[in-house]
Amino acid sequence: MANYEVKGVSVVSLFKNFPIVFAMLGALIGIFTFFIFPTDLAANLGIGARFLSWLIFIVLYTAIMSVGVVVVAWIYNFVVGKIGKGAVINLEQSEE
Repeated sequence: MANYEVKGVSVVSLFKNFPIVFAMLGALIGIFTFFIFPTDLAANLGIGARFLSWLIFIVLYTAIMSVGVVVVAWIYNFVVGKIGKGAVINLEQSEE
């Protein structure tokens, strides 16, 4: 078993990949929030307003979560740079 230490996280790679994941997750959450099990406010909206609200929710959810991940990665890199001890990952080679 080999131990590896994560000394830093590439913020650019996170900002390239995570918005896609968050957009898909936001779309799924929005479908439940606005269409399947609508909240009290969403239940009073027409279908066009629900669809527009759903699209706005996806954009805002993606933006807020992506910025949050980038901030967390930046803080992680800062702390690891000051302390010098990153997260340790144990990897074991499997036999296929």
